Amino acid sequence: MHLKVRKRKGEVVRKRLLDLGVLDKSRRILKDEDFLFIPVLEEIDIPDAEIVWMNGKGIKRKPFSLRESLKGKLTENELKIAPKSFDILGDIAVLEIPEELKDKKGIIGNSLLKTFKNIKVVAAKKTAVGTEFRTREVEIIAGEQRTETVHREYNCLYKLDVSSTYFSPRLGTERMRIAKQVRDNERVLVMFAGVGPYAILISKKSNARVYAIELNPKAFEYMKENIRMNKVDVVAINGDVRDKVPKLGKFNRIVMPLPKDAGDFLDVALPALEKNGVVHFYDFSHNVDESIEKLRGICGDLGYKIQILDAVKCGSYSPGIFRICVDFRVI
Repeated sequence: MHLKVRKRKGEVVRKRLLDLGVLDKSRRILKDEDFLFIPVLEEIDIPDAEIVWMNGKGIKRKPFSLRESLKGKLTENELKIAPKSFDILGDIAVLEIPEELKDKKGIIGNSLLKTFKNIKVVAAKKTAVGTEFRTREVEIIAGEQRTETVHREYNCLYKLDVSSTYFSPRLGTERMRIAKQVRDNERVLVMFAGVGPYAILISKKSNARVYAIELNPKAFEYMKENIRMNKVDVVAINGDVRDKVPKLGKFNRIVMPLPKDAGDFLDVALPALEKNGVVHFYDFSHNVDESIEKLRGICGDLGYKIQILDAVKCGSYSPGIFRICVDFRVI
């Protein structure tokens, strides 16, 4: 079913049909020398136009999601357990494939490449993040055979390797939340700095003196390159925070982005804090109250009383478990 209308009135009629909700968006508008034939969902009376019946042409719509792109390629039961989401780091997509779909990983990877043109590599997680360097094994299942990329975030560039360094694109908003709090001339310490996203963004947004410590030698090399690429002044240090922090003096602000083990390093961070200094402490827990209680307990055992400034959820870790950041100062 199409609405036949003269070309000069075509756009006005199209907008009218769209407003009325009767424009058939799944088919193309056809034309001849004098008329447009606009596909409609139902008969409608429009002045100077008439309903005609003719063969239409469908519009091939690009899938909006990975699951949608897999329809027809996986069974209904397989679709139910197929990945819903994935991380994009630069032009590399990293996703987790259920064990039941391991033999379909090539189909899944190639569907991602065809659906999202900005993705050039698809990597599947083989292990959880579990080493002292916070890395995981990945397997390239589609696209170019590489694990290195450059990720852009808030006008900063981060070169990294998804198999030998840790980087979470989901923390971009959280990194900016911290960076906006930093005042000029602060001395800021970023522990467990990775390839440098917290330190570099803080340095970009302020005139602070930023120190960044990272244990993983490969992440440290990427951090140094990222500091040069972004033209910021960050002191990059390779080593264990327990050895390095006591030699660096006092800081106005300390960032501890290691949710799994940050509590084990408060005995290093708190003695390095200036009076009225602020700590951004990350934790995995069920809710912010649980993280605050845990933090108060550790600080109390170390002989410190603290004032909670803020506590926010900044992403989920697993079902029912969240990444929490608690901002606090010692009183």
